[in-house]
Amino acid sequence: MNLLRKYWQDLGLFIGILVCIFVSMNWGTVPRINSILWLSFVAILLHQFEEYRWPGYFPGVFNTVLFKSESPERYPLNQQSAMIINVGIAYLFYLLPVFFPSVVWLGMAPVLMGFFQIIFHGIVLNIKAKKIYNPGMFTAIFVHLPIGIWYINFVYKHDVVSLMDWILSTIYFVIAVYIFIVKGNTWLKNKNSVQIFSQHQLGTYKRR
Repeated sequence: MNLLRKYWQDLGLFIGILVCIFVSMNWGTVPRINSILWLSFVAILLHQFEEYRWPGYFPGVFNTVLFKSESPERYPLNQQSAMIINVGIAYLFYLLPVFFPSVVWLGMAPVLMGFFQIIFHGIVLNIKAKKIYNPGMFTAIFVHLPIGIWYINFVYKHDVVSLMDWILSTIYFVIAVYIFIVKGNTWLKNKNSVQIFSQHQLGTYKRR
């Protein structure tokens, strides 16, 4: 568990590279919507790598800027909760649509999550931190956004999306945010957690 807790984001990058190789090698045979959904899954893996490994100081930003934590190395987000929340988002919320590509609302919800990341990283965190960048912003804008637009354009071009898909995807997205992000941080927070973030993951937002 300690090994996974320390390297889950690196494992994600490795899996993302393998998926990209698979998609590129089977570009002409795999249905296009499947390829888009696979790349959407890769997007979240790259996003998490940017947040937690390189440059990797998202935990410091999150705990200090949003929650004014006096113990940013462990509260409210800690290494254990970060792993559980992010692994759940990537390997459940983002990966599930890959196996059900015909269920448009299932694939649309991660797209909405990607757009949410743009607002969260590109606007909310930057305003609060008074910065022009925070870990996660680059992949949100340059990976999540184009893939999301690609997916929406594809389903409209092939006339497979309906108003009900938008409604269901929005509901599913809101539920996912509530469970994984809002409640996940509430359920797993621990002021005495021993699963602390490294100095690298805190960046300049170290314990006061």
